[in-house]
Amino acid sequence: MHLADRINLPAPYLARPYRGIADHPAMTAVLAAYREHIGDPELPTVESFDARYAHLTACDPDNDIALIDNVNGDTVAYCRPSRSDLESGRRDCIMFAPVRPDHLGEPLFGRLVGAQEQHTRPWADAVDHARYRAYAVHPGPGDIPTEEAAWLETMGYAAVEWEASLVRPHLDDIPERQLPAGVDLRPVQPDQVRTIWEVHFEAFRGEWDFEEPEPDDIDARIADPHSDPTLWKVAWAGDQIVGQVKSFINADENADRGYLRGYTENISTHKDWRNRGIAGTLLAMSLQELRDRGMTEATLGVDTNNPGGAFEVYTSLGFELERYEAVYAKPIS
Repeated sequence: MHLADRINLPAPYLARPYRGIADHPAMTAVLAAYREHIGDPELPTVESFDARYAHLTACDPDNDIALIDNVNGDTVAYCRPSRSDLESGRRDCIMFAPVRPDHLGEPLFGRLVGAQEQHTRPWADAVDHARYRAYAVHPGPGDIPTEEAAWLETMGYAAVEWEASLVRPHLDDIPERQLPAGVDLRPVQPDQVRTIWEVHFEAFRGEWDFEEPEPDDIDARIADPHSDPTLWKVAWAGDQIVGQVKSFINADENADRGYLRGYTENISTHKDWRNRGIAGTLLAMSLQELRDRGMTEATLGVDTNNPGGAFEVYTSLGFELERYEAVYAKPIS
């Protein structure tokens, strides 16, 4: 059964199947409005949707994506559940349903999540261990949840992990740091891009959400229109990649939001080279690079339980907490 057929909606809403790239402008607008509402200013573009949806994994666009229109035919939300087969052997069935702020409310949200649970249940039943997973902005550990976080908790979800968005509000006073002896910085060559991404994914093996990357996962990163390897800082020790920061600039977002922000994202260190100051040094170099490109602030996201102490490394370099996002899980009975 198609996901759209599982969504029981009150007037004035109607669920329908995804129609391919023709829907991307409407989906982009929904996601942009939703992100701004929850305090995430990252602006999606139609081009980024085109690239990402050309390489979707663990989700069948012809069956697993539904759009929600109102009586005027305007798209106000969409659902795109997916599954993640973790290194631990568990399968997470992931709920995702951004909604335009003027339509965001518990009744509609609950129906969209419930329909996705029903739709992904066969994915869960096909393995020995599975659960539902969802994400919601949260005031923080120990605080009272609001909006989607609160609604998820009423549906039986509980926060199990925490992620944080950090911002460096200026690019002044960037510290000068040096890579350890035997490690050097090299410009990225075109034939190295795939290998760099492969090493990046491998660096997270053993973490709670690690899953084996598929070729399309890397293809999607390479095809991302915001990807700019000339901004990347990649450290080598001989023939081995030991650390990387893959920054990017979203010019459309900067023009729309009225700031000059760069993203110092996709940071990783080889497991045998952690705690030697490599990530902090590459991040400082990345901040300098963004400043030289005309940016005046930077942002990144981090798992607060990162075993390498990433949260502390980033805050020591002048990044400040902007918001928390809770990773929610629900047992499948």
